[in-house]
Amino acid sequence: MMLVIAVITQSLTFLPLALAISVSYTLLRATDMTLDGSFVLGAAVFARLVTLGIAPPYAAIFALFAGSCAGMMVSLIQRGGRVDPLLAGVLATFILTSGNLVLMGRPNISLLSEATLLSAAFAKGNFAGWSLVAIYCFAICLLSCVLLRGRFGLLLRALGDNPALLQRLGKPIEYYRLAGFAFTNTLAAAAGILTAQTVGYADIGMGLGMTLTGIGAIILGQQILRVFVRSSYLRVIGEFTACMLGVLIYFLSINALLRFDIDPIYLKMILGLVLIIFVRTAVNPNKIKGAA
Repeated sequence: MMLVIAVITQSLTFLPLALAISVSYTLLRATDMTLDGSFVLGAAVFARLVTLGIAPPYAAIFALFAGSCAGMMVSLIQRGGRVDPLLAGVLATFILTSGNLVLMGRPNISLLSEATLLSAAFAKGNFAGWSLVAIYCFAICLLSCVLLRGRFGLLLRALGDNPALLQRLGKPIEYYRLAGFAFTNTLAAAAGILTAQTVGYADIGMGLGMTLTGIGAIILGQQILRVFVRSSYLRVIGEFTACMLGVLIYFLSINALLRFDIDPIYLKMILGLVLIIFVRTAVNPNKIKGAA
């Protein structure tokens, strides 16, 4: 039972970031490393403002806006396609590393004695606290799903698959690139806000490796879902389902390995090898489409 609770709690706070990675990886076709920095940025801005006496709802709004600004920054670096998305993300992450430290004023900020969006619920017990976290997470998922199932999501997918199509339709490519990266980095900031409140602090190193972890979890979820869903590609609901499934399996694996007294040093090595097997045996959806 304790294993299940640990998996669910870790998955809930990670889910908005995993959704951001999924949108970036599967729709925009970009490995956006900026999400690591935006995750920390959301936590840093929220924690800093709360400790300065700003009401938690307003602090959360400012933190989300900061995340969207980070997304717009990486989009502007890529403007015109002159800089590779991966390189643009690395450059933006370098900038955010210093920026986050400047915003925080120190390497970490404690929230244990501060009133936050979740503190009142957790004061009533862990069940009430995690129930509120679940509500926040599923509200984010629902809003994201509604947005991406509409015209906006369709145009983002066109941007990732065939930017020339947007030009032929008379749509501004740079506008949708800006909106797409702003959206994903806002989700990453939302994950940072939730994580800072649940663990009780914001730390400059809390986002290290988060994007790569999320990509691994998403690939895992997609390959498992494709066993049950015979489709050449996954649409928004399927992509989100794969995302949630991958996150749950990832944290279940981590906690299960720890229960078997596996040295934590080897955890990511073992999971990395498992992911390599999944990737090597994965069916390329583009080949399926070509065959069809």
